[in-house]
Amino acid sequence: MRGAMVVNGFLAGGKFDEPAAMMSAAARGLGIELDVVRNCDLCAPIGERPLDADFVVFWDKDVTLAMSLEAAGLRLFNSAQCIMDCDDKARTHLALARAGVPSLRTIPCPKTFEGVGYTDRGFLMDAVRTLGFPMVVKDCFGSFGQQVRLAHDVTELEALVTGDRPMILQEYVECGGEDLRIEVVGGEAVAAVRRKAKPGEFRANATLGGTMHPHEPTREESELAVAAAEALEADFCGVDILKGSDGPVVIEVNSNAHLRNITECTGIDIATAIMAHIRYTVGRHGMLDPVRRAGPGEEQVLRREAQGLRELRGARVRDSHRRQRRSRGRA
Repeated sequence: MRGAMVVNGFLAGGKFDEPAAMMSAAARGLGIELDVVRNCDLCAPIGERPLDADFVVFWDKDVTLAMSLEAAGLRLFNSAQCIMDCDDKARTHLALARAGVPSLRTIPCPKTFEGVGYTDRGFLMDAVRTLGFPMVVKDCFGSFGQQVRLAHDVTELEALVTGDRPMILQEYVECGGEDLRIEVVGGEAVAAVRRKAKPGEFRANATLGGTMHPHEPTREESELAVAAAEALEADFCGVDILKGSDGPVVIEVNSNAHLRNITECTGIDIATAIMAHIRYTVGRHGMLDPVRRAGPGEEQVLRREAQGLRELRGARVRDSHRRQRRSRGRA
């Protein structure tokens, strides 16, 4: 089995190189050939195959390229639609609402145009009456919590909603600066962490100084994360959840969530879980190139591998939880 992993050619070094290294190591461990390819090296006419692969791990947000690869008949993990809906936070909450998945109350800002901006601010007063203060202001496109801000009054709100970029407005849920990240792979919650914001900060992202601790999700939390992944049609994703007074709600769904921190925190090899899911899915649906197809026993082998991986994940989750309980006992 041979695949390709598409990464962005203009973001390199440090944390941007880690997913490719982790996924490549996981692929080797499962006997899968995985070539890492930059998006800027795949310039080809739309609908024509620029690479030879049984599947593509698409670890980028170049949705146009993703759609072109799908038009050429390649199976992407995740799909172009999933990446597009996860990348745009307004589309994320639309997908969650259509599926009936509990999420934060969200108001998309009206569409404006480049160079025009928000010349009429009346919609902000409508949002204030609906959501109140404090209010979360987010760019629709952004990562690592860096485009997420908090408005405490009308003056701050008007100062934040400027320019012409797409934005959403959300209710603020008091959670003590904590949230959950649950990694879902192939319809299963495989790992979870609790994130805590640094003092004076409401965003719990590790990039912004937050801390991360292993977490044993409740059944309700796991089911919510899986439901969110299904709503976005994600093969794998990181689901961010807040624990509000009325129960857990989804904040965001990340189609290519950063793996290093949650893997090191929990001891669970998420990259291998993803690659095993891909191997099983590609083999099950007969997507292998005939030259590389293993024969009639392939599905049975894949099923055994998937079951073995589930057992391994379960053992690692239990071990992580035991370490967490021992740590709490010593505190």
